[in-house]
Amino acid sequence: MVLGAHLKAERGPRTQAQVVAEAGKLVSKSVYSRLEGGEVRVDKPRTMPALLKALGVPEGPRHDELVALAFAASKEGWASKFRSGHREAVPDSMLRLTSLEQSATEQFVVDCNTIPGQLQTRAYCRLVTARTLSASLRDAGMEGVVAGVRDERSRRFAERLVTDRPTARFFIAQSALYAHFGQPEVLIEQLQVLLDLADARDLPVGIRVITSKHPLAVPVNTLVRLGFAKSKYPVPDVIYNEVGWQAFFHRGPLTGIEEVTDPNYVDLDDLVDNVLMRAPGYRASRRLIEDALLSAQLRL
Repeated sequence: MVLGAHLKAERGPRTQAQVVAEAGKLVSKSVYSRLEGGEVRVDKPRTMPALLKALGVPEGPRHDELVALAFAASKEGWASKFRSGHREAVPDSMLRLTSLEQSATEQFVVDCNTIPGQLQTRAYCRLVTARTLSASLRDAGMEGVVAGVRDERSRRFAERLVTDRPTARFFIAQSALYAHFGQPEVLIEQLQVLLDLADARDLPVGIRVITSKHPLAVPVNTLVRLGFAKSKYPVPDVIYNEVGWQAFFHRGPLTGIEEVTDPNYVDLDDLVDNVLMRAPGYRASRRLIEDALLSAQLRL
């Protein structure tokens, strides 16, 4: 998505069709459109100099920067290793999300149904996967693959907290703290992990509970806003919105470039800020998690 944002900026007022025509048979209009939208991985980065020529980018530092971005965008992320032979279990959206998360310096996560994936214990992850997996994936025997990707995502996030120390804020619907899926002992372990994280003042993590009775203005299962403050290149914020079985990415404005901001990004960005302002603070959220933990313990 980073490269796509820069390509769009370089295109300026010209249409995508004009750029594609200038590039000859180098790339089709549909592929170029998906490149700008960050929807496809750059599988032929060596063609980038010719594409930049079609865009009118002269050789120089800016040209070299974009070529370097193309080669960086061509690399497969860690989730791709789970995808071999299991494309239906590891969709493109998961490849893109996990790749973006690996370089993000700031995360705001809103989850309305379960404990956020990055914070899930292995037992909770496998329980939630078993209870929520679509029938088609379950019948295809993909439960282990999906759980494996989710477990690896959680492990890598925990690792990055120590090594790269990204700032992370998690907002969890209060109802999710009580969803034990028939195994309260698994939820007990998960809630204790949340309390431990909430108390770990040496880690840049914040956990808040969403108690508002008012529905969110935009349908959301999971919402993730990613920031990239320490990137070597100007990088726009990205918002990932998961609704049902569908996932959408929305890119924020690129610093220093005048462009019309994606209206969906504006709405979702406002929603994240609204949740942030309305959520209770550390002490109140911790107390709500403790209440849910006690409730789960009483079910044993």
